[in-house]
Amino acid sequence: MRGLTGKEWILLSENIKPSPEIVSLYGEFLAQLIANRGLEKEHDRLFDLRLKHLLPYTLLPNVEEGIDRILRAIRKGERIILFGDYDVDGITGTAILYEILKEAGAKVVPVLPSRSTGYGLNGELISIFSKYGDLLITVDNGTSAVREIDSSGIDVIVIDHHNVPEETPEKAILINPKLSEDAGELKEISSSAVCFYIGAVLSRELGLEKDVRELLSLVALGTVGDVMPMNGTNRILVSKGISVLESILAGSIDRAGIKALLRTAGVEGSITSKDIAYSIAPRINAPGRIGDPKLALKLLLEKDEKTALQLAKKIESLNIKRRVITDRVYKEAYRKALTLRSENFISLWDKGWHVGVLGIVAGRLSSELGRPVAVFSKGENHSVGSVRSVEGIDVYRGLSKLSHMFIKWGGHPQAAGLTLESSLLESFSERAEEIFSHVPRELPSLYVDMELSPLSVKREHLEAIKKLEPYGERNPMPTFLSEKLRVKEISVRYGRAKIRFDRVNMTCWDRRVFDRLRSGSAVRVVYSIGDDGFNLIDAEDRNGAR
Repeated sequence: MRGLTGKEWILLSENIKPSPEIVSLYGEFLAQLIANRGLEKEHDRLFDLRLKHLLPYTLLPNVEEGIDRILRAIRKGERIILFGDYDVDGITGTAILYEILKEAGAKVVPVLPSRSTGYGLNGELISIFSKYGDLLITVDNGTSAVREIDSSGIDVIVIDHHNVPEETPEKAILINPKLSEDAGELKEISSSAVCFYIGAVLSRELGLEKDVRELLSLVALGTVGDVMPMNGTNRILVSKGISVLESILAGSIDRAGIKALLRTAGVEGSITSKDIAYSIAPRINAPGRIGDPKLALKLLLEKDEKTALQLAKKIESLNIKRRVITDRVYKEAYRKALTLRSENFISLWDKGWHVGVLGIVAGRLSSELGRPVAVFSKGENHSVGSVRSVEGIDVYRGLSKLSHMFIKWGGHPQAAGLTLESSLLESFSERAEEIFSHVPRELPSLYVDMELSPLSVKREHLEAIKKLEPYGERNPMPTFLSEKLRVKEISVRYGRAKIRFDRVNMTCWDRRVFDRLRSGSAVRVVYSIGDDGFNLIDAEDRNGAR
């Protein structure tokens, strides 16, 4: 069966059967969800998310050397510069270390780049830092800043989690979990999580009274916002972080800035990873996309309620503006992409596209077109681009073959950012097309957990689904296949559709689906269940069904 998204539906329950042991422990419904995710062997870890099960910080390469250097800087009264990033992981990581260092009485200044200055270190910045600081700590960047760091006159600690290139800075203490094969699940943690580990050790060594567990709220935001895989370690960090966020919202933990952010985002009561991914993280990212990311950092650190509310309102207005810009760039890029649908790797560019929304647009297009997409803002001399991939295609490895063309670049298997000379855009497009010629022409399949009528959903189903939280990369939100439902009414507003079937109502965010649904038609649908009700993911394509 194929949906209106163009994806073929694969019903996992037809091919995967949970073991009798798992069924006896958790019941058929939850056992099927566990088996579908390949988590049977680690089922005992799934629901025991206590902090004592976290892997030790000593598995992080060079971490003890880095902590010793930070302690020396604090004790000697040296000037420390924290240089973060403009996205949610870099901002939250910077906030974590700043709070710990300020609590310790350190002379510390946080600095965040803007989209106009570009990602990571450059020669001008490192020159300024060398004049005014004694120790530079980069957060969520720096692994590939070889020339800038090695030619600088300042001690540098790099805290990062991006892929490690062949050449790394020799002068820096490099704390990046991807440097070590022995780091285990820590290889897949966010930069904010690395900062939390370091901050917890600093707090213990310095005898600080601060309860570092409160900082897990920031780790949860950085981990989910940066789409980290939900392995055992990240599930613990995010689960505990969400608990802290809920306590902040309820008023039992005093964090005025974060509370104002949650309220403005419309988050109430219990919080899920979906709330972070779709409501909270985009707002933290908004100032860095179309303004100054320091606004988000100030909000996360703010203690005064009145000031926090003012900052949150400013960020909300920026987020609305970001949505408008994103929609415009997406529509223009989508029209161009349609003419390149036969390409293995789709490269798009335009002079008028805002640098801050390129990643969002590339991600949406790659999901819809089923292949890697690069979207560039073309400048007179240089062009800045974001690349997003689909499941099973490592864009970082492929693009590394073209690294000689890039002025600056970095990323993960599923995403990359790069800068190149504008004159090389055509050449880049041609070479990337050759390198990614193995890309499958078919869209990725839509994996559905099992058949379940929305009319049969009971409280025990909802409770079982909540048990597997937090959801995210590698632990997707459960999806279900309905019986045939007749469409009664479709109303579209603010980019989403409210669809009334004969016996149930659903919300759909995918225009590919609701634009093609017709009142009166009877179709099977794939849906998920959340606190906000039923969410329609795909609908049967009656014309394309096989």
